[in-house]
Amino acid sequence: MITDWNRVKFDLQYIWLNRFVNKIPSWMIRRWIYVKHGMQIGKNARIGIGTVVIWPRDIRIGNRTNINENCVLDGRGGLVIGHDTSISMFSKILSASHRADSSQFDYYTQKTVIGHHAWVGTAAVLLDGTKIGNYAVVGANAVLKGVVAEKAIMVGNPAKEIRKRKIDKDYCLNHISYFR
Repeated sequence: MITDWNRVKFDLQYIWLNRFVNKIPSWMIRRWIYVKHGMQIGKNARIGIGTVVIWPRDIRIGNRTNINENCVLDGRGGLVIGHDTSISMFSKILSASHRADSSQFDYYTQKTVIGHHAWVGTAAVLLDGTKIGNYAVVGANAVLKGVVAEKAIMVGNPAKEIRKRKIDKDYCLNHISYFR
């Protein structure tokens, strides 16, 4: 049960991280603050400026993963993003929601997992409980909830598989940015 004091702490952390920290133009400073708030961030990973972070202590990001500007990362139900994954600008990755049939608007959480070497296109929305396989692609503006097979390319609203990605080896994202 969330007490009033816990709600105040949550709200203050939200304001601190998303009205001040996410606007700091130095990634190294933002990274340090996110880690101090419990986020696990892999080597050479980056979160772009303007990204909204909710409940950082339950967010894990793999090595060399690149989360571009103005995304939403929701860790309330747990969020895991693998190595060498690219999350494009304005994407929203959620791990909590409300029950549509509840007169009390009951809140629930479900862990969201994105595999290694995946690519989430611009402005895609990944809803709570989504599991994306390694090498999968979610197209721009797609809305997705469910399980995505390895190498699947998903597009649309609701997202549907259009084909398999033709890739047969691991790759490393090596984009390093000190600002943005």
